[in-house]
Amino acid sequence: MGSKADKFDGWFRQLTPLFLLGLAGVVLFEPVLPYGDWLRFHLGEDIVLKVAVVFLVLYVLLLWGETLRLQGLLTGLLEAFKTFGREREAEARGGAPRGKGSNNPKARLEAAKLLIAALRSDDPEIVATSHHNLVRLVGEDLGKDAGAWEQWLKSQ
Repeated sequence: MGSKADKFDGWFRQLTPLFLLGLAGVVLFEPVLPYGDWLRFHLGEDIVLKVAVVFLVLYVLLLWGETLRLQGLLTGLLEAFKTFGREREAEARGGAPRGKGSNNPKARLEAAKLLIAALRSDDPEIVATSHHNLVRLVGEDLGKDAGAWEQWLKSQ
């Protein structure tokens, strides 16, 4: 689920520092760029600056889009836990048992996706907390292996 988005995220995170360093290098070494005189003559004295500004604006727009995406994921996570808490309260009062087809299955899956990603942390406390919350959210225990949980996510 979302493997193209995951690949894009990976490439974006890996290439961003290289891109920004390259852009800084072009701006700093603009006077000695090959064909720099030709570019300045045909496209104007400040062409390198204009191109750098355009790329930085596009980069900021990509970051803005990423923040909106993350905000949506975190909102889904909080919504899924709130729904889960209400369902548990209803069960405790003798209400209907919680089922897989909960109020918002999409939010539940988004929450699971974030928790699965947290299982890859180097911090054992984060892994334990994520595992605990995954088990509570899903109602199954697949262990602390993120790969097993990703297989489960793909089947949903």
